[in-house]
Amino acid sequence: MLTKITGVGTVLTMSATTQTFTATTFSNLTVEVRAPLKVRIATNSQPAFVSFGGRTVNTATCILMPSNACEHFKLDSTSTVNVLQAGTAGLISITPVA
Repeated sequence: MLTKITGVGTVLTMSATTQTFTATTFSNLTVEVRAPLKVRIATNSQPAFVSFGGRTVNTATCILMPSNACEHFKLDSTSTVNVLQAGTAGLISITPVA
């Protein structure tokens, strides 16, 4: 799937503590910041637990992304992504896309 990057992404080193990323996009390189509709999340050699919005990362009810995977997710109005390691510390990339 081809996607257009619409904001600044991040690469997080996952840990046993939940980390939160708030996705934003920029309109025509102006100061106007808007909430994106989708994000692309990619893991490297370790799996990750992912949740969206104000929900906490609960290993029983959130999304488990396998290692070396990339998926697109539609965001809710809060535009936040919460991640937690599912193995040992690995990297996870979160990028706002159109």
